Amino acid sequence: MTSTFTTNLRLEKQADGENPNSWGTKINAVTDLVDEALTAYTTIVVSSAHVTLSENNGSSDQARSAFLELTGTLTTSINIVIPAKKKSYIVRNNATVSAGTGITVKTAAGTGVVVSATAVQMIICDSVSVHTLNAVGLGLGTAANLNIGTSINELIPVSSADLRYVTVSAADTITGTKIFSGNAVLAPHVSLTDAASIAVDLDTGTQFHVVLAGNRTLEAPTNAREGQVGHIYFKQDGTGSRTLGYNTVWKFAGGTAPTLTTAVSSVDMLVYSVRTSAEIDGFIVNDLKR
Repeated sequence: MTSTFTTNLRLEKQADGENPNSWGTKINAVTDLVDEALTAYTTIVVSSAHVTLSENNGSSDQARSAFLELTGTLTTSINIVIPAKKKSYIVRNNATVSAGTGITVKTAAGTGVVVSATAVQMIICDSVSVHTLNAVGLGLGTAANLNIGTSINELIPVSSADLRYVTVSAADTITGTKIFSGNAVLAPHVSLTDAASIAVDLDTGTQFHVVLAGNRTLEAPTNAREGQVGHIYFKQDGTGSRTLGYNTVWKFAGGTAPTLTTAVSSVDMLVYSVRTSAEIDGFIVNDLKR
């Protein structure tokens, strides 16, 4: 009888009575291949052609490796074709990738996963298609409830370029201290609609701006929560002399509502802090200019 091979890792399975004097050699070879499946690091040079990983029964090949590093210079989008076998890989895209090109890891007939430039990504093959981990698979929750731990670096090392915006819905809260530090989180300005009554929804952001085309009233913000801080820029239009009144939730030093600079195109900044949903403390920095 002849040897057979395991389905996914292609390891030799000796038949009864086979290789009576060389079992040690055979077992050592199988052990080496298991070692490859767990730890082997294979570099694949890419350019303009699809790459099919080598696949050998009972001997070293590319497809058995645990880690794949993609190098070279990519001039067009290509596929890295892996065997349609149940297996996982860690893939590092260290290739120079031209704009408009990409690398997809897939089986010959199934769907695949795009591995972005500079990414290190875990993928799995279910013997038909290739999949990647998501927030749920990493045990981090769903998109609506993402648990990143007490420090983002416990999940993955990031720089300010990696993590820029954090969106929290009305029902979500972020608790704890020292969640983010440095300049890792930037909050974009939200444009408010200019109207007789100016509405502010604190679910959409914390920093706002509006150009005044008439005398206006700043309404009580919706979705205000204790501890929120931010600012609102008010700019006079090409006519100027626009005034601003305030809903009673807005509280100012001495109980006196501040006035805006009236010059054409002048800019004032209202800085606010939510004490309660019915009490929002603020002050105005007038006439901002260089």
